[in-house]
Amino acid sequence: MNQLRNATRVLAVAVTVMVLLSSLQIGVRAQADLDPILVLYDANHNQQHDAFDVEDGLKLMLDTVNESTRYMVRINTDDELTDTVLNDVDILIIASPDSNSPFTAAESDGIAELLANGSSLYILGDPTIEQSSRYWADATMQDMGENKIINDLLDSINITGVRFSINATDFETFYADTMFDYDHTVFNVSYPYMLKLDPTTWEASHPIFRNINELYVMTATLKPVELASGIASGYDTTFAQFRQGPNTWANYSFPNMTLADFEQDPLSYSAINGTFPSWMSAFEYNESRIVIIGSTLMFTGRNLDYPNTGLRWFYSADNARLFMNIMGWLSQEFVEAPSAILPMLIISSVVFAVGVAFYILKKIR
Repeated sequence: MNQLRNATRVLAVAVTVMVLLSSLQIGVRAQADLDPILVLYDANHNQQHDAFDVEDGLKLMLDTVNESTRYMVRINTDDELTDTVLNDVDILIIASPDSNSPFTAAESDGIAELLANGSSLYILGDPTIEQSSRYWADATMQDMGENKIINDLLDSINITGVRFSINATDFETFYADTMFDYDHTVFNVSYPYMLKLDPTTWEASHPIFRNINELYVMTATLKPVELASGIASGYDTTFAQFRQGPNTWANYSFPNMTLADFEQDPLSYSAINGTFPSWMSAFEYNESRIVIIGSTLMFTGRNLDYPNTGLRWFYSADNARLFMNIMGWLSQEFVEAPSAILPMLIISSVVFAVGVAFYILKKIR
């Protein structure tokens, strides 16, 4: 009997100690000892924006991603995007490639395999500029907006439903649409292609726009006009224009493309009276996620296209935060933080079992 009494006392002490331990608050290390998400930035297609240039390229943005404990950025400068190169890639970034460097069949197969494996794809295009732009003096910038190469890539990997809106002036020249708005400019109406956007122009509930209050954009537009996956557009005064030549814009008088033109060829342009052209698309593709956006420029370290301004796109408004939010959404399912729920359930179960045993022993005394 004394042994039974001693055993119940030990059990009582154990129950008390475990209840006290289970009530204590302890920290749980999120994402501890987890491999970083591998991001591959493709720089092997004569991109308009140098990945290693701080002042005019994307180095500031890519460094910001790389400095996060969540991501590890690798820049591809020499290799085709084959399945071997993309084997361990979690997010592939393709930004403003040049039309003289199209994607090969092997690369299309590699990207298709990447998506089949559940990795994400982030595609960035650009708007066109014309000779009055301050950027025109940079010869590489004159090729901005050659988004047909991206459309061709989307065709080759069977991604349907979204394309960059472009205008073909002949069989060899293709110019992307550029988004215009005379009432919502960053500076003044002389620069209607540099826009200041607020949350009324995007789906504020989407995770990509968390804590985004203002954006400065100079962007191409997407088609079709009623883009199901479009999550960012413009105001009711926003429209799209396309370039006919080095210094000539078409549909300049807010725009002159008619509804009849649109009905005959609904996937041709986003430039049509009274439309809200989308410039960002985000959607799930089987087990993958894809974001397509009309501006690489807005994430570069380059000065805005305005005389004597010290403003740089990367530092303007919430542009850099938007890029990181996009990365977060593309990698949302890749890393799950350790949870305290399972350990607490185990502790609670043990406490319950010990309590039941203690109760039974008390009853049989």
